[in-house]
Amino acid sequence: MVLILACSATAVRGQTAPSVVESTVSATQSDDAMDQDLAQQISQASSEGKDVSNAVAFQLNGEIAHSQGNPQQAKRYFEAAEHELTVLRPSPAGAPSSSGY
Repeated sequence: MVLILACSATAVRGQTAPSVVESTVSATQSDDAMDQDLAQQISQASSEGKDVSNAVAFQLNGEIAHSQGNPQQAKRYFEAAEHELTVLRPSPAGAPSSSGY
């Protein structure tokens, strides 16, 4: 009986481990896609003369969190950058864009 439980526990653990790895890989791919999409949106908004400085700051913080292996924090920063893009204001007249895009 003990042998059966030990084998069952090993089988269950063996099945859950790949899903954790797959989840991490999926989150990384999702972060990369989100980062690329943000870069395009920021570039577009900047070319329209909008102040994208806050969105850029959040995006950069997301990239840092992502590079440090913290996908949850990266996602929060990327989502904050997306939010900033929904409330953009025109850049002040004569002020250079700080986006770098």
